[in-house]
Amino acid sequence: MNKHIYCFTFVIITFLGYSQNQYTITATIVDEVSKDKLPFATVTLYDLESQALIGGAVSDENGFVVVKSPRSAVQIQVDYVGYETLVLKKQNLSRKTALGTISLTPKENQLAGIDLVGRRSDVEIRLDKRVYNVGQNLNAKGTNVADVLDNIPSLSVDIDGNLELRGNTNVRILIDGKPSGLVGLNGIDALADLPAESIERVEVITAPSARYQAEGTSGIVNIILAKNTLEGLNGVFNISAGKYDSYGANASLNYKTGKFNFFTNSGYRDNTDIGGAYQNNRYQNNINYDQFVESRSFDRRRQGTNINLGVDFNPTEKTKFTLSYVRNNRDGDDQTINNQNHFLSSNPVTKSLRSEIEEDFDLNKQLSLSFTHKFNDRGHKLDVILQRERNIEDEFADLKTQQLLPQNILGRLEENNTEEEQKQFLAQVDYVFPIDKNTQFEAGYRTTNEDQNTGFVVQLEDISGNMIVDENLTNFLDFNQEVHALYTQFGKKWGSFSLLSGLRYEHTSLTVIQKTTNENSDSAFGDFFPTLNLGLELSETANITIGYNRRISRPRSRSLNPFQSRSSETSFFQGNPYLKPSYSNGIDIGYLKQFKKFTLNGSVYFRRTEKPENRISVESGDFAIVNGETTPVIKRFPVNLGRRDQLGVEASSFIRWSPKWRTNLSFNLFRSVEKGEYDNLNFDNENESWSGNFRNNLTLLGNINTQVNLLFQGPSQSAFGSRKAFGGLNIGLSKDLLKEKATLNLNFSDVFNTQIYKWETFTTNVITNGEYQRRKPVYRLTFTYRFRQEKERQRRGGDSYGSDGEGFEL
Repeated sequence: MNKHIYCFTFVIITFLGYSQNQYTITATIVDEVSKDKLPFATVTLYDLESQALIGGAVSDENGFVVVKSPRSAVQIQVDYVGYETLVLKKQNLSRKTALGTISLTPKENQLAGIDLVGRRSDVEIRLDKRVYNVGQNLNAKGTNVADVLDNIPSLSVDIDGNLELRGNTNVRILIDGKPSGLVGLNGIDALADLPAESIERVEVITAPSARYQAEGTSGIVNIILAKNTLEGLNGVFNISAGKYDSYGANASLNYKTGKFNFFTNSGYRDNTDIGGAYQNNRYQNNINYDQFVESRSFDRRRQGTNINLGVDFNPTEKTKFTLSYVRNNRDGDDQTINNQNHFLSSNPVTKSLRSEIEEDFDLNKQLSLSFTHKFNDRGHKLDVILQRERNIEDEFADLKTQQLLPQNILGRLEENNTEEEQKQFLAQVDYVFPIDKNTQFEAGYRTTNEDQNTGFVVQLEDISGNMIVDENLTNFLDFNQEVHALYTQFGKKWGSFSLLSGLRYEHTSLTVIQKTTNENSDSAFGDFFPTLNLGLELSETANITIGYNRRISRPRSRSLNPFQSRSSETSFFQGNPYLKPSYSNGIDIGYLKQFKKFTLNGSVYFRRTEKPENRISVESGDFAIVNGETTPVIKRFPVNLGRRDQLGVEASSFIRWSPKWRTNLSFNLFRSVEKGEYDNLNFDNENESWSGNFRNNLTLLGNINTQVNLLFQGPSQSAFGSRKAFGGLNIGLSKDLLKEKATLNLNFSDVFNTQIYKWETFTTNVITNGEYQRRKPVYRLTFTYRFRQEKERQRRGGDSYGSDGEGFEL
C-alpha cells in the first residue's frame, strides 16, 4: 500500500508548476436596461495573442468582481445567463485596473430551460446523460438524498428499497464520480442520512463511455455534492421540522482565500418514518386453514450526523489538490408489530402478536485525495484519485411472539444480531491528451479492493430462560473482490458529426469464505467492454445521438451467502453461492430539439442481458409452527436465468410558458421478454409497463413559488407474480424573505396516501397478495438562510478544475 502511495505522490509532485506575477482588474456588472446589479456573473480572461485561458472569477451579490491576471494584454469575456456575451480587449493593464461599470444587454429570445433571472434550469440535456439540478426542486427542501432520487424521471425505488433505472435495478450509484460506502452496504437507504441540500445535481447516465467502470447493466446515477468557490466566506444554513417528530439542520460553507478553498457540508438529522405491510397467503390444499394473514406496522427512527470536510489547494494556476474527509454516523431504533392470523372459510382459527425491537448503528468514513494538473488550456490534463473507506453496520433485534387464540401463551425470546464491516480502497489515474482542436485521446487505470465481513448470530430462549445459539441460522461470511481496469478512448469531430469510441478491460478476482461450513470459493475472470458514442448536429437547436456499450453485473455478498435472512416466520431470503456475473449489450438512440419556449428530448433503447440475476419464490419444503399450526415456508433466492431483452421508448418535454411558469413532463414505456428455466420450472415471461413524472412550477401572487410533482408507475408482470400500478402527488410551497437571503419552504409528500406497493406472487400451492408502504404521508417545513449565495446556487465559472467523470465533449 505504501509503495502505491509513494508512486502517486511522486507523479503529482513532478507536474507542479510555478507562480507568476499578477495584475488586478475590478469592475461592477449591471443590467443595461434596469441598471440592476448582476450577482454571480462570470468573467473569463484569455491571453490576447494566444487566446489561451488564463484566469476568471465570479461577481459577488452586488455585481462587483475582482480578477487576477498573469498577463498585461488580455481579452475579457463577461457572461450571464439570459444576457448577451460582452468581450473587451486590453493591451496594457496596470497593476490595478478599474473598469468601472460594465453593462450587459438582456437577450430577446431564450431557449426553453433557460431562465431570464439568471438561474439554472431544472433539467439540462446532454448527449450521454440528463442533469437534474436539485437546487430548483422545492420538494427536495428538508428531505434527503434517497427521497430526491425517488422523484427524478427514469428513476424509481422497488419494494426492497433498490434503485431502478428504466425499470432495471442493476444501476451503479456514484458520488462525485466515485463509488462510496454510503451505498455499499445498505442500498439507497443509507443515503437517507444525507440531506438534499448537500447535493448540487444528479446525473442520469444511460450511455456511459469507456471512462466509466463497466458495473451496472442499466446505467449510472452520479450524485454531485454541493461546493462553491466564491472568494471569501459564503454558505447556506437549513433547519427543518416535520411530521412524526422529524427534525434536521444542515450547513454548507465555503471559505476561499488565495490558493486555498475550505469547504464543509455537515448536518444533523432526527427522522421518523411510519409505515406498514400486509401479506395474505392463500393455500390450495389444507384442511386446518386456507389463509395465513400478516399485518405489520413499523416505526423507524434514525438520528445521526454527517460531516464532510475538505480543502482545495491550487499551488499554481494549472495544479489543484483536494483533500476531503466524510464521516456519517447513524443510530436507529425500529419497532415492528406483526399481527398473525390463520383463517378457515374466513373464520379465525389462530391469532398471535409478534413484536420486534431493533437497534442499529451505522458508521461510514471516507478519506479522499485527488490531484489535477492541466498541462495547457486546451484540455491536456492528468487526474489522480486515492480513496480509503470503512463502513460498519451493526443491528441488534429482539423478537417475541404472544399467542392470543386459541389460547393465551407468551412465546420465548429470539435475538438476531448482525455485524457487518466493509473496507474499500480505490486508486484511479485518468489522462487526457487533445491531439488537435477536434481530436482527443484518453487513457486511464483504476483499481479497487473491497473486503466485507458479515456475522449473523441467532439466539433462542430455552425453557429455563437461557439464550442458546441456533447453529442452523447463525453464519459468518467473508467476501473479497478486487478489480483492475484499463481503458482508452478516442474522440473526433468532423463539422457537425462527432465520434467517441473506447475500449475498457476489467479483471476481477473474487473470494467468498463461508466460515460456518468451512467452504471457500475463488474465481477470476477478465473481459473487454467496448463503447461507442456518435453525435450529429442537425442544426443549432437539434441533434441526434447514438450510444452503444457492453456492461457487467457482478453478484454481491448478500446474493452469494447461502444462509437464511428471515423477514417473517413463513418466508425467508437465501443467497446462492453459485451465482455468476451477467453481461449485457445496449444501444440508445436519442433526439433533442429546442424551440423558443419548448424542449423535446426522446430516446429509443434496447438492452440484451445474458444470464441475468433474478429473484424467484418457491416453496422451500420446510414448515414453521405458527400459533400451533404447521405452516409452509416460502423461499426467495437469486438465480441466473437464460436471457432478458428490454425495448423501451423514453420522452421528456420542458416548457417555459413564462418567466413564472414552467412545466416538465417525462414518460417511459418499455417491454421486456425473459426466457429461462430453473429446476424444471419455466420462468418465461413477457411484461409491458410504463412510468412517468409531471412537474409544474408556478409563481403566484406575492411571489409565492409552488411546485406540483406527480409520479406514476404502471403495472408489472413476472413469471411468478405481478405488481399493480400506483402513483403519488407531492406539493411544495416557498416564499423568499429578507431580500431573498432566506427562503421558507413547506412541502407535502404523498398527499393522497397512494404510494403503496400492491403485489402478488404464486407457487404451486400458495398464492400471496401483499401491500407495502415504506412511509406514510408527511409534511415538512424548512427555513433556508444564505449569505453571499445566489438564490438558486448558480455555480457557473466557479471551478475550472471540476470533473464529474466526463470525457470527450461531443
